[in-house]
Parts: sequence; structure tokens; C-alpha cells
Amino acid sequence: MYTSLLMLTLAATPADSVRVLDPVVVSATRSETRLDKIPQKLVTISRQDIALVPAADLPDLLKKTAAVNIIQYPNLSAGIGIRGFRPQFSGLNQRTLLLVDGRPAGATNLATLMLTGVERVEVLKGTASALYGSQAMGGVINVITRRSTGEPGGSAYLDYGSFRTLQAGLSSGGNLTKRLDYDLSFGYVERSADFRIGGDNLLRNLFGFGTAVKNYTNKPSAEVDDRQGDGQVRPNTQLHYYSGGLRLGYQLTEGWRMDVRGDRFEAKNVQSPGEISSGTTDASSKDVQRNALELAVSGKIGAYHRPTLRVFTADESNANYTLNSGGKAIAPYRSNRTANAWTGLQIKDIWTIGAHSVVFGYDYLDASTKGRRWSDATTERAPTQPDYALISSAVYAQAMLTFNRLTVQPGLRYDNSTFDVRETPLLSAYKPGKKANAFWSPNLGLVYQLPKYFRVSGTVGRAFVTTDAYSVAGYVEARTTAGKIAITSGNPDLKNESSVSWDAALGYRNAKNGLSGGITYFSTEVTNRIAKVVQQVNEPLANGDVIVSRTTFVNAAGSRIRGLEAEGAYDFGAKTQYKYSLRVFANATVMFRATEDIVGTDRSVVVRDVMNVARSNGQIGVEYDDLKQFRVRLSARWTGVRKDIDYTDVESPEIEYAPYAAADASASWRFRKNHSVTFAITNITDENYYEKRGYNLAGRAVSLRYGIVF
Repeated sequence: MYTSLLMLTLAATPADSVRVLDPVVVSATRSETRLDKIPQKLVTISRQDIALVPAADLPDLLKKTAAVNIIQYPNLSAGIGIRGFRPQFSGLNQRTLLLVDGRPAGATNLATLMLTGVERVEVLKGTASALYGSQAMGGVINVITRRSTGEPGGSAYLDYGSFRTLQAGLSSGGNLTKRLDYDLSFGYVERSADFRIGGDNLLRNLFGFGTAVKNYTNKPSAEVDDRQGDGQVRPNTQLHYYSGGLRLGYQLTEGWRMDVRGDRFEAKNVQSPGEISSGTTDASSKDVQRNALELAVSGKIGAYHRPTLRVFTADESNANYTLNSGGKAIAPYRSNRTANAWTGLQIKDIWTIGAHSVVFGYDYLDASTKGRRWSDATTERAPTQPDYALISSAVYAQAMLTFNRLTVQPGLRYDNSTFDVRETPLLSAYKPGKKANAFWSPNLGLVYQLPKYFRVSGTVGRAFVTTDAYSVAGYVEARTTAGKIAITSGNPDLKNESSVSWDAALGYRNAKNGLSGGITYFSTEVTNRIAKVVQQVNEPLANGDVIVSRTTFVNAAGSRIRGLEAEGAYDFGAKTQYKYSLRVFANATVMFRATEDIVGTDRSVVVRDVMNVARSNGQIGVEYDDLKQFRVRLSARWTGVRKDIDYTDVESPEIEYAPYAAADASASWRFRKNHSVTFAITNITDENYYEKRGYNLAGRAVSLRYGIVF
């Protein structure tokens, strides 16, 4: 499952025939590369892991396997942060890039990327702008879908469990004709009863995790009881959604093929309970939809070139409905809607030169966002920001140079980004505008294989995130009172938020003795973060009006991140030449520092911890597989202290979340070759925990799944 863990081909007899097969991964190079050649830290979550880890969706899977920070609400909203960057779940300017098969996922919300039809998930930790451009500052999540050939086949499952939760899924693929192949997937989830928050809290009570701390600016800190909601049924937590995907591939000639893939996610009337202390007065609902379509042509030119052309389009929409007003239930009305769209082109060629290779290519992406708001069922009001687009055009090259034990991975990318603020209904004070700027992203990675199964590796690179378009090219005049005007104008000289990151790692793995492990130190310096500044002025105009303030945006803030990642595994099956597998494993991330500058409108600077980033998190577990019929997994994870702003308090203090720990278990029995039954328990000890304070998640849940392979 992890970088240091093993994928084994098990031979019939001696231990000498046991060999390590490093999985082929693509996220770190944009080409198929063996994992042991890659200097970056990369977590791979296989199809087998997806089937056994008790996870309702992708955010659940990642927080239970990859030691990352997740922010998650009980209403199909989630985001991710890697290596000290704050988790985000909306907007076009996130600091973790979401991909599907190497192209932009067409999603800002991690929870809409489903697991049905997924071959594996690759989690690249660390800067990746040299390959992918904006957003790949903390890392990359790349969901790899299945590419089936050969005799058609597939699998299906039906799952039922706590809170009247029904899940069903179907995956099928293979060759329809000699040249035509396909993959089809469909997934459905329905929770038709409100879930119950955890109430037993064995781990919370054992470790004393029941207290949060509020840090005020004008009075002493105060401890607060963080056990609200123990054992309660949380109203307005029902949901249902489905997803589906279809790929058709055609072998044009012996060396060339074409693939067309489309997928859709749709969730209607997803209930949102609101913040727990508000009872049901903040309850709402929403409709979520996501669509994607891509066409790819790939092939070979001679013995050295493998070009690929991909065009894609995707869209995502989210409509929220208000259910209460003044604490009273009302006829639901749509209160706001956001719509994002992506259109792009990717061209690349993989040039192989002996043991070396170079990937070079061109990327084009037009990403846009629109928003609308309503004050009641019929009255539309101005949105919170203008419609805008981020349009980028980039060229890149990255080499993989192999010299016996040494692998060198240099790369460079040039991005030219255009910020386009567009005319927006009901925001007539905003004026459209455009501005372009450029950014260079170099990187370098090294891997050296030491004797006795050790290796050292390291990377260094520059990354960036584009700002919102209106911070660069926007302009608005707002009348504060009669005759007084406040002007906000974009800064065309703004630079992209940028970072320089490096890491160094030592790893060990030996298939013969079943032991593997590694430790990685990472460091990031972020500069040119955007801040808003206000200048009070007194500028009379010819018509008698007066400009009283001018607001603009400047590169005035930064961030500093330091941390350590560690992992290890031991397989007792090595002692029996892998007649079975009994593996114990652990991984963890510890933050030494994750701070950011908060710049006031008067340019004053306050340094604070990055919100929603845990001081430590990780997991431990054991997994048994008899390689015939039975597979069992037991794992526990913990998340340490995180900080946030408590807006339920009128003074809005900084609050330190209480840590939490939770455990899961699953057991699968295969029978009659193609049938299986899987029993899973999520949150075994029935913990009351949250990823976002006030939005507590479900307590203990059990489920039973029947699966069939055909």
C-alpha cells in the first residue's frame, strides 16, 4: 500500500525465487515508471486495498491509508491537505492537485471522486509543479481508472449496513472484438436513516481526548468540554448518490489506439445537518453534479517515441437549498449555485534513449467559475465574487536518467497564465479585465541504491498557485454612503504564490526477510502569498463624489513548513517463503512547524499555525491473507491536535481541537472461486470524532457485502 511496502510474485519453492515487483506508477513522471526509480514520496493504494479498507468514499480511503490531513463534513464535502498545507474543498486555487488518469479531475470537492472502477490511487507527496503546473504545491492525488483487455469479465457487489445504508457497484471490462475494448462501472450509495454520533468512546476516554482549548487574544485560554453530541442521532444526515463511467478503446493499428471515456456523478437532495450546536436551524440540502469526457490517442513512432494526445472537458455544479429562516422551517428554496468548468488539451511524447527517458509536452487548460445567489425563492442578489477564468498554456520536460545505482530526475516547466475577470450579472460595479503572467517551475530528484537493500533519495523543486483572477485584473467601485466611494482594484503586478520545497529520505526493503521501512524529512518555504491592503484617502471627483478608500492586493505573506514522515512493515510470511502473508504496518506524519503570515488590511502581520493541520497523524495495523480464501484487516489511526477559528464564539478565538483515535476492521471470505462475503466494522470503539469541529461524523457502523466475479 505504501512506497516502502512490497508487491510480491510468490514462487512455488525456495526463498531465492521470491522477488520484489515494484508497481508501475505514473504520477511522479507522467510516464510508466517503476516505483523504486522514483525519488518522490508516493503512496499507492491498490484495487485490493480499496476492496478491504472500510471506506465510504475517497476522503475516507485517504485518511485511513496515507497519513494526510482531511477536512470532511457529513454532507458529501471534503478536501485534502498534504505536507502541512491546509485542506481545501472549493475553489480553483487549491494546493493539492486532483487528477483522474493524469488529467485535471474536473472536481474541487474530493468527495465526488468515486472508487467504483478505480484500479489504484496514487498519492504524490511534495511539490509537482514542474510536471503539472498550478495547485501541485503540496502534492497530487491521481485516481487511475481501469484499462481492461482480453476476455470480458467483471465484478459486482451489494452491501447493506448501519443507518439503513445500501451500496451497490458493478465493474466490467475486456475486449468486445479483437480491436474494441471497454470498461464500464456504476456505483450507488443510499443512507436512508440519520446516522448516530459515537457514544462509547473507549479510546477517547482511555487517552483523555475530551477537551478542546480556546485561545483568546484579550483573556486567558479556556478549556472546553469537547464531548458534545455523544450518542445522539444527528438529524438531516441522509443522502443518496450514484456515479458511472464508460470507456471505449479501439486499436487503430498495431502501434496506435484511441480511447474515449466519460463519467458522471450525481447527488440529489443531500442533507446537511449544519453546525451541531445550532440544532436543526442551520440544516440545508444540496444537489451536486459532475461530468467529464475525454478523448485520447496514443501510440509509438519507431522504437524510441511514445506520443499521446488528450482532449478533455469537465464541469461541476453545486446548488444549496435553504430549509430554515429565523429558526423556523420554510418551503425550501435555492439560495446559491456555483458552477465550475474545465476544458483542456495535453500533448506529450516519451522519448526513450537506452536506459534513459525524457517526457516532454504541452498543456492547455481553461478553468472557469460562476456563482449566483438568491435571497428568497424569486429574488436574485449579487454573488460574492465576479465570474472569472484561469487560462494556462505550458510546456514542460522531465528526464529520467539511470546510471547503474544512481537515478537522476531533472525537470522544468514554463506556465503562462491569463486571469480573465468577466462581466457578472448584478455586479455591474465590477469591470471585466485580463492580465497574464508567467512562472518557471524547476525540480531535481535523486535516487541512489545503497548495498544491503538500503536507498537514499531526495528532491528539490519550485511550485506555485495562481491567485484569484479578480485579485489581478478586477476593478469595483462601491458606494458606502451617498457621495462616498470605496474602490477595490486588482494588482496587475501580482506574482503567483510560490514555494521552494525539498526532502530527503532513507529507505529499506528486503523481500527475503519481509522487512521494509523508510523515513523522510521535508521542508517548504512559501512566499508571495496574497494579502488585501486598504488605504484611506480623500480624493474629490469632478461630480462632487469623494473616493474615501482604495483597496488592492499585494504579495505580503508567507508560510513555513517542516515535518517528518515515517513508515514500516514486517511480513511474517517471509519465514514460510510466503505461503501466507501476515503483515504488520505503521505510518505517521509529524509536523515540526506549519505556520503562516496573516496580514491585516493595514499591513500588520501576525504569525499563526496553519489551520486544520494536525501536529501528528498516522495509522497502525495488521493484515492477514492466506492467499486462498481469507483476508482480514485490523487498523487504527489517530489525528493529533489541530487548530481552527471558532466562529460559534462571538469573540472568534483560535481553538485547538481535541485529538482523536479510531479503529476499523474487515474480514473477507472467498468461496466457490468467484464469490465472496465481506464483513466490516467502521469505528469499532464508537468514537465521537470530527474532521471539522461541530460537524461530527458517524459512530460505529457495521456492514455485510456480497461480491461476485464473472
